[in-house]
Amino acid sequence: MDQKELAALHAEAEAELKKIPGVVGVGYGLKEIGGKTTDQISFRVYVKEKRKPEDLNPADIIPKEYKGIPTDVLVAPDITPVHCQDMDHHSPLTGGISISGFRTDSNNLYDNGTLGFFATLDGVSGPENVVLVSNNHVLTFGGASVGDTVYQPKFVEASGQISIVLDQEQRHPIGKINNAGTDGIHSYSYPSEAAADFFVDAATAKLDICISSWCNTNCGVSYKNEIRGLNIVGNSKLEDVTRVGQSDLGGNDYVVYKVGRRTSKTKGKVIDIGDPLGIGRLITIEATEADCEGILRFVEKGDSGSALVNAQNKLVGLVFAKSNSNPAIAYACHIHPVIDFLSITPITTANPPVGPAGQTLNDVEGVFTGINHTTEVRERFLSTRKGAEIYQQILDHRQEVIALVNHRRPVTVAWHRSQGPTFLAHFVNNARDPLHLIPFEVEGITRDQMIRRMAEILIQHGSEALQQVIWSYFDEVMGFINSFDNLHEFVKQFEAMPGSDGLSDHSTLIEETVDVK
Repeated sequence: MDQKELAALHAEAEAELKKIPGVVGVGYGLKEIGGKTTDQISFRVYVKEKRKPEDLNPADIIPKEYKGIPTDVLVAPDITPVHCQDMDHHSPLTGGISISGFRTDSNNLYDNGTLGFFATLDGVSGPENVVLVSNNHVLTFGGASVGDTVYQPKFVEASGQISIVLDQEQRHPIGKINNAGTDGIHSYSYPSEAAADFFVDAATAKLDICISSWCNTNCGVSYKNEIRGLNIVGNSKLEDVTRVGQSDLGGNDYVVYKVGRRTSKTKGKVIDIGDPLGIGRLITIEATEADCEGILRFVEKGDSGSALVNAQNKLVGLVFAKSNSNPAIAYACHIHPVIDFLSITPITTANPPVGPAGQTLNDVEGVFTGINHTTEVRERFLSTRKGAEIYQQILDHRQEVIALVNHRRPVTVAWHRSQGPTFLAHFVNNARDPLHLIPFEVEGITRDQMIRRMAEILIQHGSEALQQVIWSYFDEVMGFINSFDNLHEFVKQFEAMPGSDGLSDHSTLIEETVDVK
């Protein structure tokens, strides 16, 4: 039978066999004998508990086959979601690394998961369309919701114990949750097949990418289509997206891999693509090789959200859980229902991002490529009351300042003669790398001279609202504009001020508002 016929037969068997009391779900995969997986295809019938035939009514006995295909009666697995952390910061970001919301559980323990892969939001223009994909139970842990920050944390080991680094400066914010997703059933129909219920545990967070036209580079986080250490015959990229269908099972093993924080790269085979838990169809994987610690398992806590990849480097699923009774067994969501629910297009070799979404620090020659601290310093600044107030002023006047600098000649001339582009470049580079200090003078022009001249010219040509903002902040800015050479140290002092009511350096305001050619 072809795929269409097999899918129809599976749906029929699922509907019929689930009528039998005690049947939780019906899968299609490899038969088990004596606890070991064989190569024989079967309908895997999952029950709450196994009972002897003599203890059942004849009508409640599961048949030994269904329309010529053997059945295999199995106890519905007991599972645990898997989540933990990676040890290091990464730049550019890749799949297979740790993410965290820095929230705690009832035991005051920080919970973390794995970044699966990157995608673009359907119908959204770049660079505001690039997201990371992981599990819903990873991104929403501890009550996190849309708009909350996602971090790529660092961990340290001491006396054999691994702990997360809580220092605010080491958290490495990389984006914000934009779709909390779901942890439940999603009805999906493959082409020419009837709709079926699939289990989806998935969510997205929008990456903090900021393409600046003045330097045509990414001032935010960078990413690339790669999974850390995947290395399938030398290839760590996602080449495309495909499904695991009924016609793919039987004969040779359907080999799959995943890379997660806790167990890194593991190898296994698909043994079922049905519904063993009564919660919707999913992919059941059995480990075929020991992991890096010598244990035969496919996942452990910390690996939730990992991309499930086949031997051709194609994305087939999203890992979300492990079996409590058998460490070799793990579970993943089918990828197409995930894509459909989230309205995304995975970034792969076959579907690369275009335009601004494709620009990353890693791709631009001569640009700082280490850990980018811009997002971190901005998050710290915005965590204060005064910082949030100033940021709102930025949003209110950003477009007007950009238009004046780019299109009003007196403003453009003043900006360049005051060494505005060069000062701005130093501020941006310092935001990225704290070791790059900001000079107090450029080509004979001091910072306070640049600020004074730009304030004067913007007051002359700007709106009444912009004039009022400049006058309200000017004196305080001039009082400390030459008091620091590092934004990170300045923000640290700002955070320590009583009530966090200190005023942000107006150069930071300029850095955020002026986006000049």
